[in-house]
This record gives sequence, C-alpha cells and structure tokens, in this order.
Amino acid sequence: MVHIVGAGPGSVDLITVRGKRLLQEADVIIYAGSLVNKELLDGAKEGAALYDSARMTLEEVMEAVEEAEKKGLSTVRLHTGDPCLYGAVREQMDWMDKKGIAYDICPGVSSFCGAAAALGMEYTLPGITQSVIITRMAGRTPVPERESIRRMAAHGSSLVVFLSAGMLTELSEELMAGGCREDTPAAIVYKATWPDEKVVRCSVGTLAQAAGQEQIKKTALVIVGESVAQTGYERSKLYDPVFSTEFREGRQAAAGCGRKTALPSLIQSHAVRSVRDEGRNEKEKVEGALPDALPGTMYVVGIGPGSIAQMTGQALEALRRCRVIAGYTVYVELVRPYFPEKEFLTTVMTKEEERCRKALECCMEGKDTAMICSGDSGVYGMAGLLLELSKEYPGVQVEIVPGVTAATAGAAVLGAPLMHDFAVISLSDRLTPLKTIWKRVDAAASADFVICLYNPASKGRPDYLRQACQRILAWRREETVCGIVRNIGREGQEMEVVSLKELKNRRVDMFTTVYIGNSQTRNQGGRMVTPRGYRYEK
Repeated sequence: MVHIVGAGPGSVDLITVRGKRLLQEADVIIYAGSLVNKELLDGAKEGAALYDSARMTLEEVMEAVEEAEKKGLSTVRLHTGDPCLYGAVREQMDWMDKKGIAYDICPGVSSFCGAAAALGMEYTLPGITQSVIITRMAGRTPVPERESIRRMAAHGSSLVVFLSAGMLTELSEELMAGGCREDTPAAIVYKATWPDEKVVRCSVGTLAQAAGQEQIKKTALVIVGESVAQTGYERSKLYDPVFSTEFREGRQAAAGCGRKTALPSLIQSHAVRSVRDEGRNEKEKVEGALPDALPGTMYVVGIGPGSIAQMTGQALEALRRCRVIAGYTVYVELVRPYFPEKEFLTTVMTKEEERCRKALECCMEGKDTAMICSGDSGVYGMAGLLLELSKEYPGVQVEIVPGVTAATAGAAVLGAPLMHDFAVISLSDRLTPLKTIWKRVDAAASADFVICLYNPASKGRPDYLRQACQRILAWRREETVCGIVRNIGREGQEMEVVSLKELKNRRVDMFTTVYIGNSQTRNQGGRMVTPRGYRYEK
C-alpha cells in the first residue's frame, strides 16, 4: 500500500495527525528532499528505507515503489504542502493504476495557507474579494496562455504565485500589464512556517527590489491584491446580529454597532448592494419568496487615452466588479485582453443610444455593467446620455468614474502646453452645427486661449483642421507654437511641435489631438510650453 502524504508547509508540527502516524508506520519513505523538512524523518521507525526524490526521476521513484510492493511493505510518498498543488502526483497515480498498486492520499496544509498565517491575513475579505487564484509564472515549464499572470491579474482576486521568486521583475511587469497598479499591495513570504521564515511587505512595483534587499531568490510565495492590506473590508454576515441564518434570527443592529470599515465610494456602493442582495436571498429561504432581482449599477468608466498604465485604479476596480463591459468596438478591444471572463456588448460609431440602452437593459437584469469611454467619460463621452436615459430604467444607479482625457495625456507628451487658460473644442459636426463650431473657434482664438482640438479630421471632413487654422490665423501669428500628438498612450504614439503655418497643411485623423498655443507659448528644446507667469530667479 502506498500513502501519498502532504507534509505541510515546513514546520514539523504542521503535518496532520494522520500523516504523522502513516510516516511513523512506513517501511519505505520517498520524500521530496529539496522541500520537505527533514526533521519529519526523525519520527520514522528504525530500519525504514529513505529515498530523496529530489535526485530521482519518475521512473526511479516508481521502481522503488514497485520493489516495496513486491515485498509487501508500506510506503509513504511524502510531498511538501498538500500533494494536490504542484506535486506531480497525477502521473504517479496513473503509473500505480496501471501496475495495480493500491494507494490513498493524506492531505496536508499548503504553503499558501502557511503564508497567510505568517501575514496574519484573510484572503477572502467581504467587499474586497471572495476568490483566491493560485498560479505561477511561466518559466522553463510553460503555462497555458489562458492562465498567464496578466490574465489572472485581471480578475482582481487575491493572487498567490508559486515557483516564481527568481522572476520577480518579470512578474511585476506581467501583473501591471494585467491591470494591477504599481502600488497594489503585495507580500513575499520566504519558507512559510519554517524557523528561518521571512515576511516582506511591499507593492507590485517593488517586488524585485524588496526580495533583493532580503536576498530571497527561491522557496518563497508572492501574494498580491487589495486583500494583502487587510483594510477597507465589509463586516461579514456570518456573525452580524441583523443577519438571519439557519441557526438564529437577525435582529435590529444596536445603536453604534458599525457595519463596515471605511470603503472607497465606488466599492462601497457595490458592497451596500451586496449586503442587500444577501439579505434578500436569506429572507427568500425563510419565507419561500422569489422576488425580482435588484437592478445592477451602471458604471460610466473613463479608460484614459488607451494604455492600461494610464487607467485609474478606480476605473480598473469598476471593470473588475462589473459582469458586462460595453462600449464602442475600438475601445472594448483595448480592454478585452485584460478581462477575458467578462460579457462584452459593442456597437459601431453612431449607435450610441442603442449601445446605452442595451447596457441599461443589462442593469435591469441585475448585472453590474460598465460603459467604457476613451479618455474621460464626461468629456465627449457617454456620461451625459446615460444619465438622461437612466430615468427610463427605474432603480438603475449611474456611477461616473473619471479618466485621463486626451487633452491632458497629450499635453504630457508635448511638454506643458496647457499651463494657462485653455479651451477644448471638437471639430466633429455630427452632433454640433459647423456654424457653432466656427463661432467657438473664433471666440477662443480672439481671447488668446490655448486651444486643444479633438476630432480634427475624418474621411467625411478632411479639410476642417485647415479651415480652423485659417480662422485662428486672423488672431495669431504664423509662428505660433503648435503641437500634434497621434495615438496617445497606444502603440505608434507620435508627437511633433510645429508652427501654426505648418499645422494648417498637416494631415491628421480621428486619433490625433491638436494643440494651438497662445501668444506666450514657446518651443523649448522641442517641447511645447505655455508659461503660467511664475516669478523665479534666472
């Protein structure tokens, strides 16, 4: 008989009672010598044969097992932690099935549990996350693309990364590519529960630096997620006095009995609804009722100019929490790789009302839904239309989540063109009469505003930028410093500082943002700068 036994995370007193008994009774012990605490072998009975599998192949391990079986001996195959995690036990069991060798499994305490104990944390905090993902980096042994770190990070769950302590720079890059902020809480636990255990608290962006300072290169787990901070969570319903269960009737909370710790407003609104949902579900069990689902929340999310790195933490949190992500097809494709598990709702340009109504219908079905907008949702985005339409969808709450708009993102690429008063004008006449647009351009030019032009050209209006420049030239010199930024925050980003005379004949498109300086704007070493007028010593 072969007993596959989990040795636990390291400390000798964390093996199970059953595992310890099996170990003491075994005639043959094949142990993972590079990972199992060898002090566990001190309890082996006298004369037991010991094999260190760190120096053996699968064939050699199974040869030892078969030899013991022929002699009628009892064998323990001792794995670190729990055998079901990265233990390579399936191939051993398949081998024994073919040979007709009987075996059983004795579970063990996994090192990810030992790491949580070392950190004094709970992985599943109400209002923060209710899921734990156990994974590893792809190294010499590959990982399926669908389970890559960046895809796992997109879930926003507690993330426990095994077998990756030697690749922390790459791990940080993959986590941030998946949506983690640079300052997302993280921790490294070296040899959890061993006498020389080390606990290092850091952030996603400082993983490699933190490990380097402690000279940690292997035998460590990395834990990532908001749960690592152990703050901002909602009180559990398990012992909440106002929550009914099978074993007790809820009662009105006593005055002053706090229901939650402080939560960011975006998370709090979701958490409050979750409390309400769970309370209704429990009431349904008691009363046998089946009421309609409560409406979901409509989040209108500004995703920034394009790069995931320019998306706010609040925007990422909203996308993680929503079941449905809606938007213009081009924008949805920018976020789809980071949230593969979501439902997606897209329409082409000019179908904005249809898209908004479909998204609101998703909310009426009880699904939290995010309508994503390029840049900021309130700057030429969907925030206004959704607020107008939401009146027709009772119970749907609309939360506006701001984002980095193209004006400021492009300004950062050019230098500092918006340091003084500026006007933002869209040259698209699809929703605004062209006569009104030219009136606004003339007014901004005459008032000496820096002017930022959105939607400067398209196939249907290739000449609008030239016309705008011609009008502005009535108020500005030909040498006026101007800037052009293409594909802000995306692949193929380009910038150029030119004169107003040169700008007039430039070819641009819908993915270009144009900046026209005021009378004080200057070209400073290839950067566009508009002085604010601060006094300083030269």
